[in-house]
Amino acid sequence: MKKNLLFFGILTATAITGLTACKSNTGPALPAEEVIKDSAKTGTVTNLNLLMTNIPAPTDIAKELAKEGIQYNKGILNSPDKGSSYSGTYQQAVNMGIFGADMGYAASYNQMQDATAYIVQVAKLASALGITSAYDQKLMDQFKTAVSNKDSIGVVIQTAFDRAQKELYSNKRAATSTIIFSGGWIEGLYIATNLIKDEKNDKNSGMYEKIWSHVYAFSYLQKALTDYQSNPDCANMLKALQPLFDAASKLSDAGLSLKDVQALQQTVTEIRSKLI
Repeated sequence: MKKNLLFFGILTATAITGLTACKSNTGPALPAEEVIKDSAKTGTVTNLNLLMTNIPAPTDIAKELAKEGIQYNKGILNSPDKGSSYSGTYQQAVNMGIFGADMGYAASYNQMQDATAYIVQVAKLASALGITSAYDQKLMDQFKTAVSNKDSIGVVIQTAFDRAQKELYSNKRAATSTIIFSGGWIEGLYIATNLIKDEKNDKNSGMYEKIWSHVYAFSYLQKALTDYQSNPDCANMLKALQPLFDAASKLSDAGLSLKDVQALQQTVTEIRSKLI
């Protein structure tokens, strides 16, 4: 599978997103005139596409963790039981992205029962946000039928991804999409930094590289949020993420250490705790 799973919830709930585990890095393209005429600014589209391209796929992260013998850890994820407690566009959008990232992580470990629980919540939040066409009953039934086949799940997820992207772009919801993306980026970094415990070595160097790629993408998200800071939700998210953006801007690939990862983990955990 490709990158869509992790960003599926991000985009599936957003206008551009996706847990990128079942789609290519460049993402499904929409006609330029359709995107520009009534939705995201062209610069925002570019930044969010670059964000998707740079964030490591959950399958890649799972492979790196497996090298160290690190198993699936359901306990670090946001409980799907909390889905019904989210109200308002801000909470619903950011947690749609968070649940999407959690779904991608679960699916990358073949934990399809958990992945199904998350897609159900993503669909409910999508409905609350008015993104109804992406998750009709037929598609949900297809997902439940395909849970034992990763390739089939990839097709179903890609279908929802494409539908959500088109609907969000064409209904002037670029700001909402950016919030969803923010939730997915936060959760992906939270998961990765909570699972690495040792200094960089031959076994885990790949994981350090994945974390760096994820952190490096912060500038694209920052630019996208800045584009829509006149929107109260985007302004709130920009303010909430500023400590993490500040920390990320001081890091470099060559110098990323366990201490750096632990500092990132502490910062992202504090931010996430206020969002879930």
